[in-house]
Amino acid sequence: MNARLAGIPTATAADDSLCIARNTAAEPEWRRLAAGADRSAIEQSWAFGEAVAACHGLVVERGIVRRDGPAIALVQAIRRRIPAASIVRITSGPLLLPDNQPDIQPVRAGIFAAIWRHFLRRRREFLFWMPELEDGPASQTLMRTTGLRRVVTGYGTVIIDLGADEATLRAELDGKWRNMLVAAERETMRIERVPRGRHLDALLDHYDALRKARRFGGATGAFIRTLCKGATEDEVVTLAAFDGLTMIAGVLAVRHGATATYYAGWTSEAGRERRAHNLLLWRAMIELRRGGTRWLDLGGVSATAPGIARFKLGTGGRLVTLAGTWF
Repeated sequence: MNARLAGIPTATAADDSLCIARNTAAEPEWRRLAAGADRSAIEQSWAFGEAVAACHGLVVERGIVRRDGPAIALVQAIRRRIPAASIVRITSGPLLLPDNQPDIQPVRAGIFAAIWRHFLRRRREFLFWMPELEDGPASQTLMRTTGLRRVVTGYGTVIIDLGADEATLRAELDGKWRNMLVAAERETMRIERVPRGRHLDALLDHYDALRKARRFGGATGAFIRTLCKGATEDEVVTLAAFDGLTMIAGVLAVRHGATATYYAGWTSEAGRERRAHNLLLWRAMIELRRGGTRWLDLGGVSATAPGIARFKLGTGGRLVTLAGTWF
């Protein structure tokens, strides 16, 4: 028995109808099941797990939670082995599958408890869990009942609901943001969907240079390239703005089920002057919506980068604060 389990009471009793099968899902099954999640995070996608394994040499463990047969949740964890111990991280999981369990909320506590027990079965295993839960008393109670305590407060992200029609989405833009979009639409720059290849590599090179110059966190260009290679052609949505043959700005989003994540962006001085990023993000929103995507996650916002926060909030998306990291 794991040392951390001993003497720690939990209010969530074991549910004998729940079981977890680890590392039994093939890629097609995982993708099919994940498509049934309502809102998901990129960290729980198959392509993200494969990119972590390829770029960082870590072990990816995937579990399917079943209740009397049908799959009702998915969880992807990353294991780092250190001398005499293992550190397991679950980021933005699990994915709940309401299509297979319409009354999934009443069994959610059992799902979380089953995952906690599953990844802490052996001695010297340490679990750090950042669930895809909005912060609040209910989420904090759920995690404490599971047997964990919060060690890092949650970060904020902006989520756009793409379920509305295009006119409504445009009306929900902040007035200043919408004015910049109108100004960008009057420019002569050309907007194109960029397939994998030379232009995508150029965009990621520019993004990497910007990331290093400004010393902000985030995925490296090499990691994003690997992620894109593991995703399907339809899952990677990359748009770029051109002045003649010269790229002046670009955005990259990755679909995962009903959700997409804005994952990388870059704008040159010429792109900033023409408000290219406003037009690119708006076009990406419309393309994703037309392709059946319901949610767009714009990624983290922080008081240390107020300009980026204002830009993301100007899209009309909702600021969501997550429940944090639990140990």
